[in-house]
Amino acid sequence: MALTIRRLTTADAAEFHALRQEGFRLHEREFRFAPEDEAHLTLENVAARLAHDFVVGAFEGETLQGVAGLAGFVGAKTKHKALLWGMYLRERHRGAGGADALMAALLEHARATYEIVTLTVMRDNARALRFYERWGFTIYGVEPASVKTAQGAYLDEALMALRL
Repeated sequence: MALTIRRLTTADAAEFHALRQEGFRLHEREFRFAPEDEAHLTLENVAARLAHDFVVGAFEGETLQGVAGLAGFVGAKTKHKALLWGMYLRERHRGAGGADALMAALLEHARATYEIVTLTVMRDNARALRFYERWGFTIYGVEPASVKTAQGAYLDEALMALRL
C-alpha cells in the first residue's frame, strides 16, 4: 500500500509521540534523544509542538509510519533559517520512496518561507548522509562527541545545510 503524506495536526499527538518513542528506542545511535527525554511529555505538550512546527506524517491507511519536522528559527537575524528534525520512517517502508515523500513535503513548505534548512545527523549514519546529500544538503561542520550513548560511546554529528 502506498504511503499518504499530510501535515500532522494536534489530533495526531498520541500517535506521533508513540512513533517518536519507538524511533528513539529502536535506533539509539541515530537520534540525539533517548526515550526518557520525551517520555514525560503530556499529549498537550506534544500537540503544542505539532501546532507550532510544520510536521508531516507518512500514513499507510490510517496508521502513521513515518514523520519529519521543520522548525523555523526566530529573531530578526535568523528567521530566514529552519531546522529539519526528527525524521523517522519505520524500517519496512525504507527504500520505497517514503523518506523522499516526507522530504519533498518539508522542502515544498520551506521554499515558501525560508532560505536555508539545516539539520544534524550522526556522522557514522552513512545511509542518512547519502539521503540528505542526494537532496542537496552539504556538510559544513562536524561536532565531535556530540552525543554520548547509554553504553558510553561518543558519537560525532555532521552539521548539514541546504540553501534553497
